[in-house]
Amino acid sequence: MDTEILTYSRAKGVFAGLTLEGASIRQDSDSRRAMYGHGITTRALLLGKVPAPAATQAFLAEIHSAKSQAVVEGNQ
Repeated sequence: MDTEILTYSRAKGVFAGLTLEGASIRQDSDSRRAMYGHGITTRALLLGKVPAPAATQAFLAEIHSAKSQAVVEGNQ
């Protein structure tokens, strides 16, 4: 979310603005088991120690294609 908030105050004191950005990775054991089977840990997935399932190959091919296209366009 990228929003700006403008405020006006007649009070005396200190005013501080704060922006919070970030992401979190949360474990979803049910989805992990459905996609990879039992015995695969989230840590192994995040470290790239588990090959991608066959069902993801079309998606990964599109991602690699888009990356290659971006590299070519970036070099022009």
